[in-house]
Amino acid sequence: MSEIRRWLASLELDRFAEAFEREEIALNNLPDLVESDLKELGLPLGPRKTIIRVARELRADQSLLTPAREGRPGSTPESIDFRSERRQLTVMFCDLAGSTELSQKLDPEALRDLMRSYQQRCGAVVEKYDGHVAQYLGDGLMVYFGWPRAHEDDAERAIRAALEIVEEIKRVSAPEPLRVRIGIATGPVVVGETGSGDASVPKVAVGETPNVAARIQGLAQADQIIIGPDTRRLVGGTFELNDCGQHVLKGIVEPVRAWRVTGVARSEGRFDAAHGGSGLTPLVGREQELGLLMERWQLAQDGEGQVVLLSGEAGIGKSRILNALREKLEREGAKIMRFECPPYYVNSAFWPNINNFERTLKFARDETSDSKLDKLEALMVDRYQRPLADVRFIATMLSIPCEDRYGPLAITPQKFKDETLRTLVDLTEAAARKHSSALLFEDLHWSDPSTLEVLDLMIDRVKEIPLLIVLTHRPEFQSRWSDHGHVTSLNLSKLTRAQATAMVSGVTGGKSLPDDLLAQILAKTDGVPLFVEELTKSILESGELKEAGERYDYSGSVHSVTIPASLRDSLMARLDRHTAAREIAQVSAAIGREFSYELISAVAPMTQAQLDEALVQLIASGLAFRRGTPPDATYTFKHALIRDAAYGSLLKSRRQKLHGKIAQEIEAHDSSIKQTEPALLAHHLTEAGNAEGAIPLWHKAGELAIKRMALSEAISYLDQGLELITTVAHSGERDASELALRTLLGTAWRALKGWAAPEVAKSVGPALALAKSLKRDDTLAPIYMALFLNVLANGRVAESLSWLNEMLDTANETG
Repeated sequence: MSEIRRWLASLELDRFAEAFEREEIALNNLPDLVESDLKELGLPLGPRKTIIRVARELRADQSLLTPAREGRPGSTPESIDFRSERRQLTVMFCDLAGSTELSQKLDPEALRDLMRSYQQRCGAVVEKYDGHVAQYLGDGLMVYFGWPRAHEDDAERAIRAALEIVEEIKRVSAPEPLRVRIGIATGPVVVGETGSGDASVPKVAVGETPNVAARIQGLAQADQIIIGPDTRRLVGGTFELNDCGQHVLKGIVEPVRAWRVTGVARSEGRFDAAHGGSGLTPLVGREQELGLLMERWQLAQDGEGQVVLLSGEAGIGKSRILNALREKLEREGAKIMRFECPPYYVNSAFWPNINNFERTLKFARDETSDSKLDKLEALMVDRYQRPLADVRFIATMLSIPCEDRYGPLAITPQKFKDETLRTLVDLTEAAARKHSSALLFEDLHWSDPSTLEVLDLMIDRVKEIPLLIVLTHRPEFQSRWSDHGHVTSLNLSKLTRAQATAMVSGVTGGKSLPDDLLAQILAKTDGVPLFVEELTKSILESGELKEAGERYDYSGSVHSVTIPASLRDSLMARLDRHTAAREIAQVSAAIGREFSYELISAVAPMTQAQLDEALVQLIASGLAFRRGTPPDATYTFKHALIRDAAYGSLLKSRRQKLHGKIAQEIEAHDSSIKQTEPALLAHHLTEAGNAEGAIPLWHKAGELAIKRMALSEAISYLDQGLELITTVAHSGERDASELALRTLLGTAWRALKGWAAPEVAKSVGPALALAKSLKRDDTLAPIYMALFLNVLANGRVAESLSWLNEMLDTANETG
């Protein structure tokens, strides 16, 4: 199969491969294609739009053109297959209501045309929100949000798409308006290639989530959208919802709670929608940044307009700081103008301004054009004394018909746009001069070109206006205003360990967590505030914490702390943005957060040249750092949770094979590893399913840790050995291993907590039965002594003597 045919197949457009091959279009030509080229090739509108969108991504990231990798000599790439993945997916089922009645009213050809129009309109809406139509199912369709490309807001995208579909299909020419029923659910699935090698076979998600979405859809009436509990949790207060209660769904074990979506909630922005009613974690470690913003605010109030560019990665707290600033300024009586750029409106000219006007003027869905114009005139002319002639420019931007009221205007389209830009800036200046004001503008990296032009004019003029402008963006946005004297760039850093600890305390309400659990949270979250907050909340909601006065006890394993659902889409989106780096990230994640060039080159199923290129892309993407130069280089994932997301996307079967190969390579490279770092090898053997090989290494790791007085680590290693031993069939050898692990575990607990600790008896009690069944008299004395001292230390003297008597009896019997 040619590379271009394979690429088209990945988009499910391989039916056009012959046309591409006939015109000798290669992969490196794709970024240069324009819509007229595709039209000439004979592609319909839908496929043209798909290819243009992907071509736009290729222009931004040439690494996406990397051909499919071949196995290097000696490797077996088919045994480590990356085509299928574990994903968190939001699945939408959309079904046409009343289709049976339609089929009775229409001629089959007319029905076919109507169905095609219905599907095309639905598909166009799905594409707008970057979803993926997985299957057309007669009069319905199944849509994935989160695959093949994840976004941090896939659940929100699905609902917005559903709301738009409900309205859009009413425009289809039909005997009566078309109506749909939609169900949406979110959860883990396995999705990707079917393994058949046939690109025409749909990539169907496997798991409970699609079933829940389909069953929930059955609860919907015409033009209703029903969502499940995980989707509800992810979207917060973004939408207006009616609780539909719990329902027993066919094929689903537990009852499922459902909600009906009635519309988009009225809120000032995404931050308010996400946190509405839930309360905010106290702001930690941002006093300096807030202080700088307040200094710039004071300069602006003195007549020297200021601009602050607030940058940082996703989750670092940009919106949280803006919220704190807004609260401070509103307490001082300031007027706040708020704008934001959602990712799905990146190609919608002036969208932030349009949204701001619609929120300010509170337009109703069925409001007349005259009423809207009256409101607009009241705002611009009456409140801010702008000329009536300027109203037409804003009205046109808002798609409000206005020629009947203001008459036609004979100017060029470019002049009309220039006047629109000028009017927007004039209006903002008028508002700032009338009242102390700040303009807060979020997510500039998703802004449309027209909005950037407005900001160009605004930032040039603001130095003479009493206005503070704060713009937030991610590192990938290239600022075009940094050389202005009144513009300040402020890059947000991660929280320190002490600050992150304080934030955890804020989430837990001041109650302390066990030290080892807190250490896991700090290690996995790397000082990113959103990660700290969401992971801590996830643990609080897990049911594994029990209040014990001013602290919590944790019944779970610190090794089982996993990525909360609220972060999975965001983390996977980071990986999906860098397709060329994702595969090497997945392989590397199986090694650990840190990995050497030597080990990854031995494990990765690709040629040396491909590996080097993939590692370059991994570093360039910002997903990992490198120390040293290959072949002596070491790589580290930027965030532990990014590593966890890459690892979690691997199928369990593939993880197992990778770990087996990693263990094999580690042992081949260093024959002393069993003596020096047994825990490392034990981990990979455990994940590879080799319990017999791993158990003695966990015991050895526990021994070494006790000698170093690393008692918490020793207990962790021995517990993992005991957990693993439950998977092994009973035998003398297996029981002897358990006996050794339990005896040593009792020693570790005694050294850590003292003889009275209940964990001592819990560890060595079962060891007594094992020693007797194995007739291991040589192990009985220390077990009896541990049980005697444990009971004695707890003050039960008479009871403790029975253990001494048993010890003496055994000594007499065995000599």
